[in-house]
Amino acid sequence: MKHIIAFLFLALTGTTAWAENWQHRLPDNTFISVVSIPGSHDSATGGGWEEGMEGMGDQWARTQELTIDEQWTCGVRAFDLRPCVYEEYMNLNHGIIPTRLHFEDVMLQLRDSLVQNPSEFIIIHMLHEKDGDQVSDAYNSRIVQFLKSDPIKDYLIDYKRGLTVGDMRGKILLLSRDKYATTPVGGFLLNWKVDNVNWSEQTQGKIQGSSAATVGTLYMQDYSDTHRDGGVQTKLDAIKRMLDYSTRYKTRTATSTRWIFNFASAYSKVESLFGYEISLSDGYRDNATHTNAFIVDYLRSNPAGPTGIIMMDYAGVDETNGYATQGKALVEAIIANNFGYLDDVLSVATPQVSGSVSTPIYDLTGRSIARPTRGIYIQGGRKHIVR
Repeated sequence: MKHIIAFLFLALTGTTAWAENWQHRLPDNTFISVVSIPGSHDSATGGGWEEGMEGMGDQWARTQELTIDEQWTCGVRAFDLRPCVYEEYMNLNHGIIPTRLHFEDVMLQLRDSLVQNPSEFIIIHMLHEKDGDQVSDAYNSRIVQFLKSDPIKDYLIDYKRGLTVGDMRGKILLLSRDKYATTPVGGFLLNWKVDNVNWSEQTQGKIQGSSAATVGTLYMQDYSDTHRDGGVQTKLDAIKRMLDYSTRYKTRTATSTRWIFNFASAYSKVESLFGYEISLSDGYRDNATHTNAFIVDYLRSNPAGPTGIIMMDYAGVDETNGYATQGKALVEAIIANNFGYLDDVLSVATPQVSGSVSTPIYDLTGRSIARPTRGIYIQGGRKHIVR
């Protein structure tokens, strides 16, 4: 019933208000591992291409239509950044195709979004795009140098088990699949499995923080090639299995929290080039018509529960190039999903008071209000309904 109420409120209040500063409505003591977070795959591809690469980028490498700023505005809070090393800066690429965005600039852009919206937080999934490097053997030192520089260092937070919303507000958690140093700034994603639907391998990941005491459990679904016979259904089955697990996962002890990355992204169409199969942007669009719609339907028809971080193609866009990608509907569905279950999750380990007269009252957009005579409001970390 509560997930129906969440989606009804979304419809009544309007989607722009719902997405704006939506993390403000999360109680501080919520573990990040049980927050449902919408994310974008190869986030920089919505910002355009390096000069001269526009045709190839649009044909083979585009997975987003919206810019980073536009993705932020529609509610995306997890970004997939893939830096490679140029002479004067680190570029963001999708494979060998360079976007026109620089890693340092995008990180500072996201920092500025947090300065303007300090209730929010960001998670970065980072992968070294080695095929795009123009300078050899400089990636590790350049990454460390930037992450420890004055403009960004105070906005980065280290991974730890039991990380909460209160810990994360105004911060960026950068999680890298490459070990660029002995000790991470943020965390390292270990044992990541791509294109494997074996559940035992998908559940063997780890997140390494600054010490052995800060190693946590990671589950990941990242099946990316759906162009072969049965591939789309294989992908949907893998997404569903992870959702079936994550949405029923309500444990709140700090030592056993599990982080989940569930990738909706994949490509279902390829083109042959010099004997190689190259993914097509329309393949990402076509795949999204299946995966994004599937997750939206799943969240609307099943009891609400944590999705983890869902990385999607064409986030915030319901139609692109003739494909019904439902990326806007999916971002909104993931955000709304939080408010159908968080009070239940919090009550497992933290009994909540109903709220005294002096306890602040908020509406579901995070604005302070007087106690309403009817409707939905938040007080004492819980959702209340007055009929």
